[in-house]
Amino acid sequence: MRKIIVLTGFICMAFGVIGQKSYDYGLFLGTTQNHSSSILPIPEAGTMNFAAGGYYRYSLNERYSLRGGVIVAPNIVDATGVVKPYGMVDAFALFEFNFLPVNTKQPKKVFSPYIATGLAYVVEFEDYVIFKAKSESLINPALSELKANYWVRNIRIPFNVGVKYNITPKLTVSAEWALRKGYQKDYTLAEPIYTPLIPNWRSNFTVSVGYLVSNLCKTCPFYENERKKLK
Repeated sequence: MRKIIVLTGFICMAFGVIGQKSYDYGLFLGTTQNHSSSILPIPEAGTMNFAAGGYYRYSLNERYSLRGGVIVAPNIVDATGVVKPYGMVDAFALFEFNFLPVNTKQPKKVFSPYIATGLAYVVEFEDYVIFKAKSESLINPALSELKANYWVRNIRIPFNVGVKYNITPKLTVSAEWALRKGYQKDYTLAEPIYTPLIPNWRSNFTVSVGYLVSNLCKTCPFYENERKKLK
């Protein structure tokens, strides 16, 4: 039965892509913080800083959405509390799942916790400056490959959890915690090597306000019916 739910969920997504016209966009404010371990995401004390950004969300149906956006920090705080004059940019594309159906046209479907995952691309500019200076000082025939590896390693795997609430048919507020898992190489060495103990996690906490441009949200009756049978 659970396999049927999964299958019908993907079917609903496919039909949603064809017929859906529900989308919203918004702005958010929050914080960003580095983490000191590659095994467990332990926050580095003193590294929290303010961040801001925006998003665009395309709803496939009441359960599923696609969301893209950018979060920016104007500067970064290191573990000693020193504010560095280099910021951070995090561009992301996510697949979002609502645990409860969300539809602003129905008063009982205005709140839901959700999860999301996908891909993110994070550039910390202090790290980039160090890499650029080091790579330019290397006499290395494979320098182009080194640079390519640097840009690839900025890809992160995001894990997001949050809650959303439609306060009006057009306005949505949400709070979200997002964790970014990275796979870094230490480019401060003469030859880059994989170093799993250097910080390669980053988390963001944001509160957003969104504006619903269009709401023709489709339901997923097969998913809902099969879900009820399991109760």
